[in-house]
Amino acid sequence: MALFSQTFTALLLLQLERHLVGGSEAAAPQTLSCPAPAGVPGTPGHNGLPGRDGREGRDGAAGPKGEKGELGLSVQGPPGKAGPAGPAGLAGPVGPRGPQGPKGDPGSPGSTNNDLVKSLQSELQSLKVRLSTMEKAISFPTFKRVGQKYYASNGMKGNFAEGLKFCTDAGGTLVLPRSEAENKALSAMHATLGSTYIILGTTDRETEGQFVDLNKKPLTFTSWKENEPNDYEGKEDCAGIHINAKWNDLPCGSAYTIVCEI
Repeated sequence: MALFSQTFTALLLLQLERHLVGGSEAAAPQTLSCPAPAGVPGTPGHNGLPGRDGREGRDGAAGPKGEKGELGLSVQGPPGKAGPAGPAGLAGPVGPRGPQGPKGDPGSPGSTNNDLVKSLQSELQSLKVRLSTMEKAISFPTFKRVGQKYYASNGMKGNFAEGLKFCTDAGGTLVLPRSEAENKALSAMHATLGSTYIILGTTDRETEGQFVDLNKKPLTFTSWKENEPNDYEGKEDCAGIHINAKWNDLPCGSAYTIVCEI
């Protein structure tokens, strides 16, 4: 308690001193001598609240350039997206021919197109044959179309051997009807040719009574006159067609009108 009293007294004296000193600042300085012992310091006060942040300062000047750093690791990054295709370049020169490869396996059967080509080629060949036949026929003054062939004649007369050679040289053969229609068509040519008999391409020279064609095959059609062939006097090994469309066996060496089958 005595300590508190002393402290309080000291504070009062200090306050009085400050008052006197402050009031005498306008007057002449006075010397006040009041010796007293120093007071005991009071307890520190509490810290005040922190002040507000100040404004940021201006950027300072750039510092000096630093030393060159060490070389970094060379690591390739992932590939980027593919860019758009560029324009086509110019064609390069033809390279050298390579070596011949091994023989391949057999191919599959031809396609329908190949069959069509073959069919057209066959038809073309057939047309060429028909055109050739027609050209041969119209080279004769008298000709008649019979089915797919022609009967043609220039009115020439000759025996069997002469007729066979003439027709062969003309690109045909000695006429021989193989149906009733062909027989009638041949018989009708008598009127134009003024003939009585037209020699036919058949004989029975090898076997008497068995007439065969020029290929030595049996006849598939005949139109013999009644009681013919009779091989009169053993000299009739050839045959001819009469104006009545009937056949008669005749001597091969006699001359008759020649008609070619083309």
